[in-house]
Amino acid sequence: MAFLGIKCPVEAGRLIAGLEVPGEKESVSEYHITILCFDDNWPISEISKALETTYDIVSKFEPFRVKAKKISHFPKREDNPIPIIAPIESDELQELHKKLAKAFDKDQIDFKKTFKDFKPHITLAYSEDEHDDFKIDPAIEFIVSEIVLWGGDHGDDRIFITFPLKGPERAKHSVLMQKATIFEKLANNPPQDYLTPTFERRKEER
Repeated sequence: MAFLGIKCPVEAGRLIAGLEVPGEKESVSEYHITILCFDDNWPISEISKALETTYDIVSKFEPFRVKAKKISHFPKREDNPIPIIAPIESDELQELHKKLAKAFDKDQIDFKKTFKDFKPHITLAYSEDEHDDFKIDPAIEFIVSEIVLWGGDHGDDRIFITFPLKGPERAKHSVLMQKATIFEKLANNPPQDYLTPTFERRKEER
């Protein structure tokens, strides 16, 4: 699955992983907040358009804080396990999602619109059993300083691109340098030569 999102910092991930939740737990390395989702087989041509659009929006945002105050879950869907989640609170994240979605629509870049409302969260586990919500005390917080795009022609195992939020000028231009490097590799190397490590599993999330 290709998506645009936020990778959870290791320190915050360890705190979240220490919470007692039911079901099969996700690896700390897989903790992330999805902002926009794309098709599994997302073509390079669409990624190219998305890079420009994402950079234009993200580079105007200052780093911001996000907070997890409770453990909750999504409703069970058919025979699928129940996602156990940490809902994420942040006015800035909501605004970032709104502007990215509007820009992607304007530039005619398709993204999934399965759910009407944006409910940012970190998925901790998948459980077959019902779950009672509980508060995280104290709340877990961290600063978001970059957005990450995972994607490729055959799923999310090809490209990993970071978009730094507003900061030093040299940081703003780093994404454009990454773009040049990526497409140079696409032009000159077979796919197996530039595969990058990424999350091992992807599940459709709400």
